[in-house]
Amino acid sequence: MAPHAVLREIGCPFELIRVDISRAENRDPDYLALNPNARVPTLVDGDRVIYESAAIMMHLCEAYPQAGLMPLPGEADRGAFLQWLFWFTNTLQEDLQHWWHADNYLDTEAARHEMKVVSERRLARMFSQLDSRLGEAGPYMLGERFSALDIFLAMLCRWTRAMAVPATSYLNLNRLIGLVTARPAWQAMMLAEGIDWNGPLAS
Repeated sequence: MAPHAVLREIGCPFELIRVDISRAENRDPDYLALNPNARVPTLVDGDRVIYESAAIMMHLCEAYPQAGLMPLPGEADRGAFLQWLFWFTNTLQEDLQHWWHADNYLDTEAARHEMKVVSERRLARMFSQLDSRLGEAGPYMLGERFSALDIFLAMLCRWTRAMAVPATSYLNLNRLIGLVTARPAWQAMMLAEGIDWNGPLAS
């Protein structure tokens, strides 16, 4: 979702190729030749192949600096951008993976249930931290400046839709989600992928 929305924010031409995981198309030999991890998304940019959503976003933001979606080297907010993007993908997203895919980590149903409970408790602390930051220095992660960070965070917030306390329950996070999801690029991405914010839990 996030790299796709960034592509639309940038406005560069691209071809969207659907990889249907429900049909195991991510394990087709041709796809594994691009991404041996059998995960999506994968970006093919000329003779370069890049996977991992955060890496794809950084590549696109640097390739199209005129879009202003990421502070460039030397800009004041560069360190903050990198810090938060890596925290999103290494810490916040990891606990979301534990919640959604506990079966990838543990064998018994009891252990998987416990992992989900612990993950949801940890996620509540993380989202509370983010909400406080946005309340103090928002409305975006970089203050008044919209960036690819906000797109990535909105994507992760959607992953909480089935939780007892989803990200939309937090005042400032919900404001950020509203700002991001109102953008034409985000809406075009959702339409192209056939995604509804509150849609099936498998997506």
